[in-house]
Amino acid sequence: MNAEAYYLKWLNDAYFDEEFRAELKAIEGNPEEIEDRFYKDLEFGTAGMRGVIGAGRNRINRYIIRKATQGFVNFLLERRNTIDTSRFEKSVVIAYDSRRKSLEFAMETARVMAANGVIAYVFDDVRTTPELSFAVRELKCMGGVMITASHNPPQYNGYKVYDETGCQLVPHLADALVEHVEAITDFEQVKIMDRKVAVENKLLKVINEEVDLPYIEMVKRVTFRPELLKSSNLKVVYTPLHGTGGHTISRVLKEMSFSNLIKVEEQMAPDGEFPTCNQPNPENVEAFEYAIKTATKYDADLLIATDPDCDRIGLMIKDGNRYRAINGNQIGSLFVEYVLSSRKNLTNAHFIVNTVVSSDLAKAQAEYYNVSLRKTLTGFKFIGEQIEKDPTLFVMGYEESYGYLFDPHVRDKDAVMGTLMAIEMAEYYQSQGLSLSEVLENIYKRHGYFVDETISKTFEGKEGGEQMKAIMSRFRESSESLFKYQSKIDYLVDDTGLPKSDVIKFYLDDLSWMVLRPSGTEPKLKVYFSICDEDFVKAKQKLDYYKTHMLEKVLS
Repeated sequence: MNAEAYYLKWLNDAYFDEEFRAELKAIEGNPEEIEDRFYKDLEFGTAGMRGVIGAGRNRINRYIIRKATQGFVNFLLERRNTIDTSRFEKSVVIAYDSRRKSLEFAMETARVMAANGVIAYVFDDVRTTPELSFAVRELKCMGGVMITASHNPPQYNGYKVYDETGCQLVPHLADALVEHVEAITDFEQVKIMDRKVAVENKLLKVINEEVDLPYIEMVKRVTFRPELLKSSNLKVVYTPLHGTGGHTISRVLKEMSFSNLIKVEEQMAPDGEFPTCNQPNPENVEAFEYAIKTATKYDADLLIATDPDCDRIGLMIKDGNRYRAINGNQIGSLFVEYVLSSRKNLTNAHFIVNTVVSSDLAKAQAEYYNVSLRKTLTGFKFIGEQIEKDPTLFVMGYEESYGYLFDPHVRDKDAVMGTLMAIEMAEYYQSQGLSLSEVLENIYKRHGYFVDETISKTFEGKEGGEQMKAIMSRFRESSESLFKYQSKIDYLVDDTGLPKSDVIKFYLDDLSWMVLRPSGTEPKLKVYFSICDEDFVKAKQKLDYYKTHMLEKVLS
């Protein structure tokens, strides 16, 4: 069926409630809107399923959530035959963030799970993504669901799924899940139970402190020098950007006796409208607007922002009389330096992990401290997969997209840990007479100046998706006629030892590269640049040259 046929079918289907069909009725006679809402099913990407809230098959709504959950529970029940069931309860754990309809979507998920005989543990209030990952393992569940659209704008929500290890699904598992979801061709195939009945039958259970307490205790153990926090003079401004992190991070720091946390009060309360920052993404300096005002008022030393589901962390550091944002690779390099220089008895068997679009500075740092570096595709599920292979040898993992992890009890990026580690790290170097800016400069002097930048171009709707495919095809098939490069790795075609993925990496010289990759979570094409030189000015000049010339070719 085409989009119009799907639209008419849904418009006249009594399965959908009146409010839902009224929304569809309101777009009657608007072919562009009908096409966008119905030309395809909402897909699972790098981090689950994410889309604009609304009526339609290419939107996220209670019916799409129900269908996805029925597919997921079918997948989990089939998977129980291949895992050690003595270790896992026939249950899932569900968490949700502060976004529009997050609680509603969490309860729809629980009702479908319960109707299929699976116990649904649901948190009593908003929780962070890393705590959901931890909860899967702590409660010995066979899977987990996180209702979140991470740092997307307010009109989005999403649905992330986790396996029994607390990790998002790697490709072969995600493919199996998609098959189960696609096998549901009629909403009547979806089982659903009344919430009250589910509670009475002990198939829906509300949880809180039984997971909060062990999670927080685990986070507190990632520190190397906890005594520094008790006597700290470091002034830290923190904002959760209206998301889930405020309560948990405040509690962790209070229990660590850190008393110099300055909260951005306008942004502490969870609010899915994000009234003070339309795009609550700590990757963007605009998200720090209120934090900078607060920091200036109190002459703070460090600014920290976490995204709505608290898996990403952004930092701004004091540099003279101003505050300077540092990018995800620079934060990662600082963490690598602090962790590897602080950990004792490390061997070459121990490993750190980052991705093929993250800085190669990590490789130089790993070699310097005699540990291994493992490279994965983009997506923290691949880092989680590496942890599962050797959890006792894992040291830390990170992505350039502001995600970091320091303990194997969580299998997703964790901005609660990241916040604690950032404060302790800044306090330690301050006690050594060094600012974070000076530490970063010392890392560059030792290993070379790695200048990194990621540029994203948005391609909305069906036409935008086709444009992205055309750009990737052009660079895949005709790159030699477009520009000069040393070598190319096509992760969709070449044998890289990694799963196939729509990523192309061009080495511009031995240490510098450019990557093209469609985002798995947003309608964006991402262009990553990483330029290395012994001299910062030359590295920056190279970056500016490639940006100018390559972006024209990408977007032409």
